[in-house]
Amino acid sequence: MTDALAAGGTSFDSLYVNVNGASGYFDRSLNAYGREGKECTRCAQAGRVSFLRRDQFMNRSSYTCPVCQPRPRNGRW
Repeated sequence: MTDALAAGGTSFDSLYVNVNGASGYFDRSLNAYGREGKECTRCAQAGRVSFLRRDQFMNRSSYTCPVCQPRPRNGRW
């Protein structure tokens, strides 16, 4: 959180800017968001091949790696 605040936050919309009108640039360091179908960097470092997926719910999206972040076994996801 400290790193995100130091970078000015994560702004994807022009409505969310600071008092000087500049948006944050923490989105440059995101590892999964917006990278659907691209290779997972964590798996690649471990010598595995896995591609990020996008899960939609309630008009929002979440990006995860099926290997690093498997779905719960109880099927509630």
